[in-house]
Amino acid sequence: MDLVLNQNVTINDPELKAVTNEIRKAGANVIGNTFKIAVLVAKVEDNEMYLADGFNDVFDYVKQCFGLEKTSAYNLIKAGREFITEIESGKTTKFETLLTHGAKDYSISQVFKMLPLGIEKAKELTEDGVIDETMSCRQIERIVKENTEGTSARGKSKNEPEDEDEDETEVNDTLLISWDELPDLAKAFFSDEFDLEGISRIEIAGF
Repeated sequence: MDLVLNQNVTINDPELKAVTNEIRKAGANVIGNTFKIAVLVAKVEDNEMYLADGFNDVFDYVKQCFGLEKTSAYNLIKAGREFITEIESGKTTKFETLLTHGAKDYSISQVFKMLPLGIEKAKELTEDGVIDETMSCRQIERIVKENTEGTSARGKSKNEPEDEDEDETEVNDTLLISWDELPDLAKAFFSDEFDLEGISRIEIAGF
């Protein structure tokens, strides 16, 4: 997720301005504050605060103010609405997931991978230790796929983005690389991160 803090967009509505300024402050330390950003963007969406300043929808708002694309914004909203909670302790406020975890919480990228499960299933899998915060995003993605395959299609929310570049009849199973990338591919072949799942053919551009 790449957050672009665009200070040139003027916000006039006091309530939206306050939330926007909070997101901008959190964005200055995006690694530690992504949970807060998710909760705040969900607040803008749930209360339709973007309308007061003439934005078409929440996606128009986050695109103009923070440079976020529609899919990233949708993931933030879903995470902030379902997976993350705000905890007040004295004068401090912290944000953490509703999932079972150790001393270290899940990253926002790990949370994004669990969104297709829904919060209840995600809670179940984390409580049972099927998913934990030490796993890579790739490992979590595989478990999520195993637990969502065969489920019936659900309706999209009013602002859920349509699937982009999806071909229902054919899956692109070709990996296209340049000649210069060939040595890196050969090196990656022997690493733990190498994964060609779904790839049946490798092509070198220009050959």
